[in-house]
Amino acid sequence: MISILLGAPLAGVFAALASVVAEQFLAVVVNIVSRKEIVFDVYTHLGFFLVVSAIIEEGFKYFSAVFVLRRYLDLRRFKFVAASLTAGLFFGATEAYLILLTNGKKIGDVWNLDGDTSFALAAVVLLHVLTFLLISAFIASRKEKTRFHILRIIALPTFIHLLFNFLVIQKGDFTNWLVGIILGITFAINLSLIALNFQKPY
Repeated sequence: MISILLGAPLAGVFAALASVVAEQFLAVVVNIVSRKEIVFDVYTHLGFFLVVSAIIEEGFKYFSAVFVLRRYLDLRRFKFVAASLTAGLFFGATEAYLILLTNGKKIGDVWNLDGDTSFALAAVVLLHVLTFLLISAFIASRKEKTRFHILRIIALPTFIHLLFNFLVIQKGDFTNWLVGIILGITFAINLSLIALNFQKPY
């Protein structure tokens, strides 16, 4: 229980912070190579930087799930599922907090945000909870490592992440509904994977 209450939150927070550091390093490299600064505008269209950022974030979730939750904390079955949910929650909460800071907001300002912004932040947190759990479900369902297993595991979560980013950027009339549908489908996939592996000693 201590592993879930303490280890999993730390795993989620550190994975999120490591992702931010890696993304900032990427921005510096792009700036040096292309002599073009990565500015806030990059988040208004689905380009190279956002694609690589999604891969980075899902990759750190994978390493957090494998090396922290599975190997270091030695979690299995429902403890692994619960820890993955917790880590994903803290990953998402950390990113939401950083988004607030970037926009000059504080935690207390959450209650004063407009409906669309509140929905977007809640959706970001839920996205990371579900993708972290999805990665863990894939890890639990594999008996042995295969070639390019890391890429195979993070491929779907990365696609879901990119689709989410695309929908948020579009900001159309039905964006919120589509975001909800995507998150609902991801939740259903998670339930299916967990149910299929219920009797396996993962």
